[in-house]
Amino acid sequence: MRITPPLPIELQARSFTLAEQRAAGLPDHRAWNSDLRIASRGIRVPWGREQDLVHTARLLTSISDGAVCCRETAAMLWGCPLPWDAQHDFLVHLTRTDGTFRPQRRGVRGHRMVLVESDLSSIEGIPVTTPARTWLDLAGVLPFEDLVAAADHFICSQTRSFGHNRIPLCSADDLKTQIDRHTGARGIRKARAALELAQVGADSVPETRLRLAIGRAFLPEPVLSYVVCDPFGRELAWPDLAFPDFKVAVNYDGGHHLSAAQKEHDIRREALLAANGWISVVITVEQVRERGYDGVVRRIREALVRGGWAPRG
Repeated sequence: MRITPPLPIELQARSFTLAEQRAAGLPDHRAWNSDLRIASRGIRVPWGREQDLVHTARLLTSISDGAVCCRETAAMLWGCPLPWDAQHDFLVHLTRTDGTFRPQRRGVRGHRMVLVESDLSSIEGIPVTTPARTWLDLAGVLPFEDLVAAADHFICSQTRSFGHNRIPLCSADDLKTQIDRHTGARGIRKARAALELAQVGADSVPETRLRLAIGRAFLPEPVLSYVVCDPFGRELAWPDLAFPDFKVAVNYDGGHHLSAAQKEHDIRREALLAANGWISVVITVEQVRERGYDGVVRRIREALVRGGWAPRG
C-alpha cells in the first residue's frame, strides 16, 4: 500500500507548482492525491483553500514563458475598482510580451496583444501591463461609467492633512497617449469620452457616479479635494464634492460610516459646516439603492438653490 506523505506547512494553504513539490522532498505521485485539485497544468491546490490573486498571478506568470497579466487581472492588481462580475471572474487574464499567441491553460483567459516596452510594468515581481495600458484595454469590456471610475482611480492624487495621501498611478496625459497610439482599438470612442469626464481627486466609484449624475442634471461642476476652512484658515472639513460659490458640501457615506466612532466624527463635521455657513448634503448608500444616483442628485440641486444658485431656463 502506497503511503501518502502529508504536505509540508509551506504548501498546505496555497497553490504550488510540481517543481515546488519536488523541492519540498515529495514524490511525483503525491500530485495525484485526492486532497489536491489540478488548478492548471503543473499546478496543484489543496481542496478548500482560497487563493490570493497576487500569489496566483505570480505562479501562473512564472510557469508561462513571456506571460504578462492584462485587462481585468492587471486592473485588480493595480487596485482598480471593477464591477461585481469582473471582480468575481476567477480566470486570470494573460497575454504574451511578443504577441505571438494566446496563453492557453486551465484557469487562464489568454489574449493576443501587441505590447511595447512602455506598456510593461511589474507589481511585487509580477509582470503586468502599465496602469495606462490596462485602462485602455478595459475600454473594450467595461460599461462607460465604470471606465470613467477606472480612469479616476488611476489618475487620483490627494494630499491631505489627515489620513492617507494618494499618489497617482499614471497621469491623464498617459491615458491620452494610449488613446492616440491605438486609434483602432476596441472601445476607443468610449475611452475618449470617458477621459473627457475623468477628474483628479475622485476617491471612490460612488463619488464618480455621483459626479456624473450631477453633470447629467446640468448642475454646476463640483470641486474635488476641496478643504473647508474657518475664517482663521483652520481646516474644518474635506467634503467629497464641494460647491464653494454656493457653500454646499456633499459627502457620500458608505457602510463604514455605520460605526459609532465614524458617526461621532460625522456629527462634528456637520456641526462645523453649519456653524461656518455651509449647507451639508449627506448621500447614503441606502438612498442610492432606493432612488439611484439621478434621484439623490435632487437633494444637491435643492441645496444649491438654497445657497443662491439660480437654474437657467
